[in-house]
Amino acid sequence: MINSEKDYTYNFTQESNDEGKYFIKKWLRRIVTDFKNKLSLNNKNNEEDLTAKQREAFSLKVASFLNLLNIPFFWSGILLFIWLFIDYLFDYTLPVDLYQRIEYYSKPLTTVIGPAVVGYWTNWLAIKMLFHPRHNNAVWWGLVHARREDLIESISEGILSSLISPEIVRDYLDNHGLLADIVNSFSQSVDGMVQEVEFRKELRDLLFDFLSELVNNEKTVDFVEEYLNDLIQEWTGDGFSGKMMEWTKSIWASSIKKKVLEALPEFPKIVDYAFPQVEAFLQSMPLRIEQEGAEMESVVVEIIAEGLRSLDLKDVIKGQLGKMDAAELEKLLTSNISGELVFIQTSGGIFGFLVGLAMIYPVLRLIFLGCGLLIWVVYRVTREV
Repeated sequence: MINSEKDYTYNFTQESNDEGKYFIKKWLRRIVTDFKNKLSLNNKNNEEDLTAKQREAFSLKVASFLNLLNIPFFWSGILLFIWLFIDYLFDYTLPVDLYQRIEYYSKPLTTVIGPAVVGYWTNWLAIKMLFHPRHNNAVWWGLVHARREDLIESISEGILSSLISPEIVRDYLDNHGLLADIVNSFSQSVDGMVQEVEFRKELRDLLFDFLSELVNNEKTVDFVEEYLNDLIQEWTGDGFSGKMMEWTKSIWASSIKKKVLEALPEFPKIVDYAFPQVEAFLQSMPLRIEQEGAEMESVVVEIIAEGLRSLDLKDVIKGQLGKMDAAELEKLLTSNISGELVFIQTSGGIFGFLVGLAMIYPVLRLIFLGCGLLIWVVYRVTREV
């Protein structure tokens, strides 16, 4: 029997280990990069489709155009305030006839601009009061920050129940075939790597070098020699010829061992014979990945769903939101709707301006009413179900 107490464990040289690590890192990095690029391309195409649909929305184009009035409305309010102060002084300092002439021209303007400015600035102030001041005081505390803890609780609950609950994630993975896309992308990446001549050449050279180092090591030679000794010693023949062989072990055993040990350094050449089978196996891997992926998809979906259930996602979300200071929380809530908040301000100014016109010119009231009805009819006819 082979001596079990003797250590036959072989450690490859540092150079071989480095070559193996380099090979694995190089091709693993390449396959991961290709895999990520394929997924990013798929996501980019989906995002471009969604963005294209959003850009077609007429309301977004109108809002972007009307938001150009934000600065004019802002400064018109400043100028109107200054004018009202000057007008107050004129009332007491100018002669009556001169003041009346000035008022004759200024009053229509203030009648129209006044409601526009009031509409804009009241909306502007209301939006500011939602978020400012950010710190508690005896006068006014921004409503969002005053309800910070309630909002964090509500946002966490809303995200968990409506966006990323385990059931929602499971249904999304089932309905959108996301795992199938991932498996297909990974399969294509593996296939691309396997088809590269450089990869196959480096793999063959690596296997050859490893086997060469292994069979030319003293521990390997000792192991093979001791194994042959035990095998020959324990071997018993059957029949007359077998018994003759058994009785003559001492004669032919040394010759057999010598031939085997001499042939051992030639063993790495088996790589040339076996590598086509290795290549065939590697080329079948993409198909195997797709087949196994399709069979395992439902199992993976359930594993992901169960994993999400085991996490206290609500506590995680609350913890992350709780780490934000007032400015960060405000940015989170408003960063994606800044244009819409500006539209609230400008729309207040526009509607106020229209009200001012209707106050001066009553005939416009019927025109505005007709335009409103026309817009409502177009909305009813063109709305998507």
